[in-house]
Amino acid sequence: MDSDSGDDDDGVGCGGGGGGIGAGGTIGAGGSQNKKGLNPYKHVAADKRKERLPPQDDLRPQPLRVFADGSRLLFDWRQTHPALLCHVFCQLTDICWALVLGGILQFVYNKDRGDTKQYKELDVEGFANNVKLADKRFQPLKKVGASSMAVGSLKNAMAHMRSEGIEKKKDTERKKPKTYMLKGSFLPVKGATPETITNLVEAKGPLGLTLDFISPLIDLADGIYRVPKPIDGLKRHVVTILAHGLTLGGEIFFEVQNSWGTDWGVNGHGRIIISGSTDDVFFLDEIFDQKKNK
Repeated sequence: MDSDSGDDDDGVGCGGGGGGIGAGGTIGAGGSQNKKGLNPYKHVAADKRKERLPPQDDLRPQPLRVFADGSRLLFDWRQTHPALLCHVFCQLTDICWALVLGGILQFVYNKDRGDTKQYKELDVEGFANNVKLADKRFQPLKKVGASSMAVGSLKNAMAHMRSEGIEKKKDTERKKPKTYMLKGSFLPVKGATPETITNLVEAKGPLGLTLDFISPLIDLADGIYRVPKPIDGLKRHVVTILAHGLTLGGEIFFEVQNSWGTDWGVNGHGRIIISGSTDDVFFLDEIFDQKKNK
């Protein structure tokens, strides 16, 4: 994975380690090279990414998960907006950061539209290319590999989202398709406790969370991943917090959606516990007016 040391050296940060968004390793980890169903199986991943199923009117909310250990979900955005949150990506390149930022913006933009036919899909891959390759567009580029799309600074990606925005998918059925730009302001949260995160999820929508790329996270199945204190310099990965609940012992847990395909966790979702506080949570605070380009 590239370090972007030339222009992105502030990285994304170490929560309990004091860095927050600004002092960690590169972001975009694409999963284990030994785990079935993740990036090594690129032909399978490509098929999943090409599906891009449109929102469906007949999608029904999934029932709240029942956990064998007695845990229970208390709030889940998938219950009210299944058409927006049902699709689990299997990333081909290290663009988890773009999938999470774009996915949250797309959700908040569409969530209050009553008719799913009015939902707009955002060009996440175009956004990733603009953030990562904009400064190198006039330089000869080698073939873009899986890890070459990682970024060293989530702050830079957020700044691009705020200043330049992200395109909506073009309407290919029109003879002269129009492109729309949507801008959003993402904010990190310093010292976010589980209670803070719970309130933000309900008030603001899905949240982003940056995690160290380590084996317990990669191998998570139906258990609960207890987030350790971040270690400065490790590769990092971004997931989306969709829901929260309580364990049988009364401890707050969060259910996250990953971008490593449905073979990770349980159908692409996993449970985590954040002890104490973290600086690695961020949320969409505001959507700016759309800019239309003919």
